[in-house]
Amino acid sequence: MILAAIAVPGPGAAAVVPSLVDGLFALLQTLVRGSEQAHLGSWRAHPLIKALLAQPLSQPSLLLGMQRILNAASQADARQPQQLLQQLLLPFVSFVMLQPDTQGKHIALKMGLHAQLARAVCTLPLLQPYIAGHLVSYLAAYSWADPLEAAWLSSVIPDVVDAVQSVDGTRGDRLADQLAAVLVQLLFEAQQSGLSLQPFLAALRRLASEWPSILTPDIPLLGACITVAGNSEAASLMQLMAQAAQASPDDYISSVVYGMLSLPLMSTLALHPSQPLKAWAGHLLTALRPAPRPGISPASIPKGTSPSAEALCSPIAFYGLPCLLQQAFNMLTDMWSWDATANDGKKTNGDTSAGSSLLPGQMRASPLTWLGQFQAALHSEKTADSRKSEDGERMMNSQQDEVLRMILTALLDHPQLEVQAAAAAACGEAAQTFPLCGISFLPLLIYKLQSSVAQTQRGDLAKGQQAEHARVQLALMRALPCMAMHQTALPFVQRALMPFSQKGAPELSHALALKMHTQMWLTTGRGFNGVLGGLSGFYNTHPHASPMLRTVRAACVRDVCDHDSTRGVELVRAIQECMEDKCESVAALGLQAIALLCEDDVLEFYAAWRVVHKVLPKIPQQEMVAAEWVNLLRHGVLDVDVYADKAAVIIDMLWSAAGHASPKVRAAAYAALAAYPMDLLETLEALRPLQQCVQLVVRECDAAARVEAEVLVGKALAHEHMRRRRYIGSTAQVPVPKQWTPTADPQSVEFQLTQALSKQLLQQSAQQARRASQGVALFLWGPPPPSQGLANPSKADSAQAAQQAEAAYHQTFQELVEMPSALGSSQHALLLHSWGRFLARWLSAGKAALAGARGRHKGGLSGGHESSTAIWRIVTSSLDGTSPIAAESAAAAAAALCAMLPAGSHGLVTEVVHTLRRGTQSQSSSLSTACALALGSATAYLHPTDTQTRQDVLDHLMNLLTDHPRSSFTSACAESLGLLAASSSSSAEPNSADSALAVQMWEGLLRMLCTLCPGVLGAVRQLIDSSSGWMNAKCLKDLQSSNGNDDEACEHVRGVMTGLAHAVPALAASGEASLPGAFLLMLQHTISNLLNNSATFDSGLTALGPAESALLEGCCAAQAAACLSAAAKQLPEEQQQQVDTLLTKAVQQLRAILAASKHGKLTGIAANSLGSVLNSALTAQSALSGPSSGSNSKSLQEQSTAQHAQRDAAQPAGLTESDIKAALTDITAAVTRVTKLPSAALGKQGVALGLVALLGGSIVGGHAVHGALLDRPGWTHEAKSALQVVVQLALDEADPRVATVACWGLAAACYAQRHKKSNVSSVGGSNAGAQMRALTGLPEDGAMRALAQIVLTGTEDDTLQTPQPILAAALRCLADAPRLPTLDWGTPLKQILKLSTCLALDQSSTPMVKSGSSAASVKDDATASSSSSEVSLGAACLMLALRHGSVVSHGLGELLDQLLSQQQFAQLPLQLQQMLLIGLPEALQSLSSQRSAAVTGTLCTLRSSSNSKPEQSSDLSAAAWTGLARYMYSIQEPGSASDSPPATVTEAVYEAVWQLLKQLPLPPFLPPGQRLTPPSTDLNSALSGFLAGARAIADQGKLPPVGQVSDLSQQIGHQEGQQEREALLQRTWGAACTCLQMMPKDKIMEMLSIDGREEEGGSSVAAFATAVMVQTGKLPLEALQPVRQLCVSQEADGLAAVMNAVAAAVHQGPAQHTVLLETLDAVQAGAFPELALQLLALTVSHWQSLTTPTWPVCLVTAYTPTAAVSSLPYTLPALLQRKAWQSTVEPVIRRLIRLLLPNGPKGQVTGAGQASEKHGPHAQQVSQIAAACLVALRQHLADDAWQHMPQILGCLDHSD
Repeated sequence: MILAAIAVPGPGAAAVVPSLVDGLFALLQTLVRGSEQAHLGSWRAHPLIKALLAQPLSQPSLLLGMQRILNAASQADARQPQQLLQQLLLPFVSFVMLQPDTQGKHIALKMGLHAQLARAVCTLPLLQPYIAGHLVSYLAAYSWADPLEAAWLSSVIPDVVDAVQSVDGTRGDRLADQLAAVLVQLLFEAQQSGLSLQPFLAALRRLASEWPSILTPDIPLLGACITVAGNSEAASLMQLMAQAAQASPDDYISSVVYGMLSLPLMSTLALHPSQPLKAWAGHLLTALRPAPRPGISPASIPKGTSPSAEALCSPIAFYGLPCLLQQAFNMLTDMWSWDATANDGKKTNGDTSAGSSLLPGQMRASPLTWLGQFQAALHSEKTADSRKSEDGERMMNSQQDEVLRMILTALLDHPQLEVQAAAAAACGEAAQTFPLCGISFLPLLIYKLQSSVAQTQRGDLAKGQQAEHARVQLALMRALPCMAMHQTALPFVQRALMPFSQKGAPELSHALALKMHTQMWLTTGRGFNGVLGGLSGFYNTHPHASPMLRTVRAACVRDVCDHDSTRGVELVRAIQECMEDKCESVAALGLQAIALLCEDDVLEFYAAWRVVHKVLPKIPQQEMVAAEWVNLLRHGVLDVDVYADKAAVIIDMLWSAAGHASPKVRAAAYAALAAYPMDLLETLEALRPLQQCVQLVVRECDAAARVEAEVLVGKALAHEHMRRRRYIGSTAQVPVPKQWTPTADPQSVEFQLTQALSKQLLQQSAQQARRASQGVALFLWGPPPPSQGLANPSKADSAQAAQQAEAAYHQTFQELVEMPSALGSSQHALLLHSWGRFLARWLSAGKAALAGARGRHKGGLSGGHESSTAIWRIVTSSLDGTSPIAAESAAAAAAALCAMLPAGSHGLVTEVVHTLRRGTQSQSSSLSTACALALGSATAYLHPTDTQTRQDVLDHLMNLLTDHPRSSFTSACAESLGLLAASSSSSAEPNSADSALAVQMWEGLLRMLCTLCPGVLGAVRQLIDSSSGWMNAKCLKDLQSSNGNDDEACEHVRGVMTGLAHAVPALAASGEASLPGAFLLMLQHTISNLLNNSATFDSGLTALGPAESALLEGCCAAQAAACLSAAAKQLPEEQQQQVDTLLTKAVQQLRAILAASKHGKLTGIAANSLGSVLNSALTAQSALSGPSSGSNSKSLQEQSTAQHAQRDAAQPAGLTESDIKAALTDITAAVTRVTKLPSAALGKQGVALGLVALLGGSIVGGHAVHGALLDRPGWTHEAKSALQVVVQLALDEADPRVATVACWGLAAACYAQRHKKSNVSSVGGSNAGAQMRALTGLPEDGAMRALAQIVLTGTEDDTLQTPQPILAAALRCLADAPRLPTLDWGTPLKQILKLSTCLALDQSSTPMVKSGSSAASVKDDATASSSSSEVSLGAACLMLALRHGSVVSHGLGELLDQLLSQQQFAQLPLQLQQMLLIGLPEALQSLSSQRSAAVTGTLCTLRSSSNSKPEQSSDLSAAAWTGLARYMYSIQEPGSASDSPPATVTEAVYEAVWQLLKQLPLPPFLPPGQRLTPPSTDLNSALSGFLAGARAIADQGKLPPVGQVSDLSQQIGHQEGQQEREALLQRTWGAACTCLQMMPKDKIMEMLSIDGREEEGGSSVAAFATAVMVQTGKLPLEALQPVRQLCVSQEADGLAAVMNAVAAAVHQGPAQHTVLLETLDAVQAGAFPELALQLLALTVSHWQSLTTPTWPVCLVTAYTPTAAVSSLPYTLPALLQRKAWQSTVEPVIRRLIRLLLPNGPKGQVTGAGQASEKHGPHAQQVSQIAAACLVALRQHLADDAWQHMPQILGCLDHSD
């Protein structure tokens, strides 16, 4: 009723309102202890406020009523008025004082009420602190931007100061501290609003007069106002600061304050025009300058006496820009104390652990790391236009820039000198990014330089300290020229540099001036005229300059030429003076300058060379000058076409310099030679034999020079590869040209085979369909010339021609597969070889067609893969077709295709094998038999490491051999096993997996033979016993003899014997040299037993039973392969004589059988085998008489000297020439005799094939056996006779079966003769012999041959024959080669690794070096410990294996497979382990799919290798992740040439990612704006991050001994300790996230699921990875929800990094708003408000740094999570002031207010109050920070929100 009456308007209201208001006051006195007290706390519900709002005339009455209450409360016993004032009148007072009054309606009431409260402070002793506290807090909430209240508010400040001064005791001290903080805060707000600072400064002076040290904590904040304040205000500020500094306690750390304020004070002192202000600045600098005493730990500073006390460290002291300054000072305090805490080990990576305080903790990174991050941010400013924000503003607050500048320059006073040097460099970077900074930085840098120089000149520093000060001075001098980036700063910089060059100054000063002037122009582009004058007129001002000064001048000249060659031309005279100088360094720099001008082509080299040559006509004697003189010669490559003669002379000079005594000169010569393209040298006829380049490496003893020589060798190898046709066979056997030359004899056998017969065979095959031979087309057919199918032959399109050729091959293939082969199963090797030759030509045509379709040089390896796949699809269509003949031929073609596929086609080979294996189960008898025959050959070409598939095929064939009922099929299985054994063992080592498979095949076939023919059991046992354990006699146990003579048993016997014949090469590779001879002996014993009965001969061998005849035929056929293998082995003299005897007996037996046989089939088999045996005998005799090629290779001769000597000493007494000729006559005569015998066609076929074997048409083990008859001098008649017989059978024979086989063999001989070099057989020969024969195919004077000889001969006699540095250099050169020759590289590399003790085998710790060898005598200038040399050699081996391991024929895949096994990997040094893991893509490409999956699955165990120390596991983890990332990138790269990885490998990779991810350490904390860096995909680049690259790891002096702790910081890092480990962890996570990013989305979601993780840190790891995936866009934003929930719902390690990753992941506007509001809700309602607050703070700091167009403020606001929380009162208001965030301000304010509400609507404790009961101080800090944010945002508060301002201000109260 009273309020209603008051609200009644009218003229009488003025009379009744006073009494009504008095009634309200009386009513309120009755409610002091009533239940309405809580309800009256609301502004809108308070009766006095209602009366004021309802009736403006009530203001005088309300003021009088308040006065009466205050008067009554002044009585000593007036408890009720005091309670009334405290409990019920406070809402009314706060409404009047705080509610924004934009129209000035209540200004009179506010002024009067303020006056009453100010007087009440003096009259109410009990309420004195209470009222004074409210006056101070109200002062902080006033709106200083309102011009109506600004004047009144200025008058309010003195009253508040009076009130505070009237309070005594500790309460008064606390109120004074609070008022000082409020005034400092208001000082910044007034400055930003353009108001006068004098009222605030006056109040601060009054406080300082009573409390002298009260402003000591605020000195850094006051100093930030100096640069933007007026003269008088700045003077007052400095006066206050000087007084506070003088009143500071003794233990006050002034060095931090001095460092922080040195920039504004020094700028004022040097640049301000006001002299009084300069005087005050100088006085303040003197007052703040710290005394030279030891630093004091912040922990020892008494509370309340230091800037690092709780008052300053508390996050609630300030908001806005003062908060940023406060946080900057806290960070600097941490930087000053970094050393002490670091030595105590107190630096941890997580300050977010359970129970951690929200107050700022220690720095996570050192000052050096912070400066590095700062410079990285500056670099990003240069590269990206980040100065413009989305609303186009240049900067939000210019003082933000000032804060960063103050921090940067403060570090110039850091106690660590290395930090000072880094800070000086950062100042230079900052001035280049923000040129205006240079003006303010310049005075301080000069002062610091002068101070440092003065300190060193005192002479009281130790020698080490003097060096450190010199580095600081150098950094300062380098930074000075950068200050001239802005045009206005140029005069100041020039003036600053003038004292250095004044007349009479020391020479050192002149040198510094010259250098800094030059550096200023180089950096800023300004002041070149001064530089030109100083350099050109040098001798005018310094006629007697010292060498030091002349050297500096020459260096400046060189720098000018390097920076801008056009400007350098203006210094030609100065350059010539330098070159003519007698000082070595000056002349060298002059030559460098000339080289730079020539390099930019502003100075013609040959014109400059004429001048240089006059001064220095020959290579100088001084080392530095000589090196630069040689380096200049590399530019002779320019304009070489004009000066060809001079260029040739220069090349000779460089080769001469390559032999110089100085390693620097030699290195320069190598580099200069490498600059000349080899093609150019060849054109100039100045190209020397490429072998000489290798000789440079071999004789080089300096490591650095050897690196340059290796580059030259790499160029030579590339040139040799591009010109390989020119070099093929330059000193070995020269292949017969395809086009006949006029000097050739048309009647010679060679001409007939290479030219005439080829045409005749093709013509007959085309004209007479009945005599058409499949073999002729396979060997000799080619597509028609391009012009025949084009409309315009003169302009034939190469692309169209290639496509036509490919189409012709396709059509021909369709015709060939429909032709019956007419070859028996025993000649299956010939069939496969024939198809291989055809398919090889087809693959080349297909690749050329693809290249033509894509454009030149775009076919590449991928073209070979695509062509192979296309051909396989065509073969498959024939294999699956309805024609049985086509299917049989397609099966053989499929097996032959496997041998022709390009490198990396392992997946296609596996597909072929699986297809043929399925074909063996076909219902078609012919198809299953053909697939069984082809399966063995195809399986042999599986990847060498795919032992599982090979074993499966072996088991499959063995089961079919023993269980299948069909005789022809089981015979095919037996033959297939033999082919598989031969091919598998061709490159296998004894006791290897392939050798074990060969043993299983031999044992299985011998067991089957004994089962079918029990009579051979004794001979078989003797063979097994002579194998020295290679085979086991247990395979013959439990035999069940069949002893059948039916056709099925005979077919089985033939198949088994043919299989054994095919498998003979496996015996040669067994490691037991005499084993082929033992098998030959077994065959001869068997034949002798069969022929022992005289009746057998009398009956023409027809008396034998069917099984015996089959066995005899098989033994005769097998003797050919056995003799070939036995004769090819290099044996001791005694064993060799035994082999010769066996060969003689074989010839005798076969001749006897040939003469006695009365059946065409046996006659043919004997003739065929006899021809092959004779060919083996002739080959053996040719080897004994010496090699046919005239190789002059010294190393090759040394290898074979002893062997030749043994052969020459004991010539065999077996076969003579007459015996061989007689046997040859028997074969030719058999053609006539066999005509009258049964099965004459088979006999003639055998005769033809036997003679063809002597002419080079025999195939054994998949290789063509060279025809020795053609190489025998004086045997021309015999060769012609043999050829004549074969030609008659091929061209004139009436029986088409005979003609077809004869044509086939003759075509094989023609092809072999035309490709004589490439078809030289190595079947049955030793590995060393095969290597020697392969080497002879390389050019003798080429680089590849020389390097190969170094590697292949480097480990003879189990010792190192070559010095390790040279051997390592050769291996690195080979690794860089475009392609390696087809040699067995795996074996020598294994031996090198073994001898270099990189593998912990049964060797000593020192490499075995043969006494007296070159390796024992050569010394290396850079030789370090033996262990580092071993690692260098091992690294070179691994690089070679990784680069070329994908080529199966090189044998490097097996090496990598062994090294990646757990046992071998654990024995490797750490560096090599890292190389293997980083090279994972190359290693997996060298393995089969099964082994790739297995190796990938063991990455976790490899990473935790038993040999690695715990501190090394992180290194291996980083390497493993890098290798995985590179592999995943390689399989996803567009246009990748390799096959798509099988599903098993892909799943293994995903599983490895998951397993490694679980073992990753906790994620690193990344400051805002810093991202994880993905690893490089290039092998060398990836290695450079770990091992300093493949070249650098080879330098022995750059690696620590393996026995020492291999910490990464000692290997490659430039930092130490924890910093480097954190950098390694960041790289590891960068690679891990790269792997995740390339995985399918569903896999990532499954892998990173946070639910149910029990591993320690597992949830944090998954959460961090999820946030990064969201940031990269791989996962949607919704995936971030569980991560955010994790951050605020549980305490876990590593949450700081996760929170920061969450902030970086949300980079979209609307999503950011949602996340901000939801995080605020979590702070209020979450179980861990401190965690939610940290997430909020980091998120806001990150977003604010992205939207602030200024320097990286986030480096201050978020360098730790607690720093982010402390900075929230700055970052949150700054973020919400952006235009994009205006719509979020009001929801944020509502949530902040809810954090502060002490009571709910029903009196229950809610929000932060409820959390406070659970979490104590954390929730209180949450409330305080929210209050500070609200005060900063008070201009945006709604009217109904102002009623909460008293509670908000109460949270800012410093008192308890």
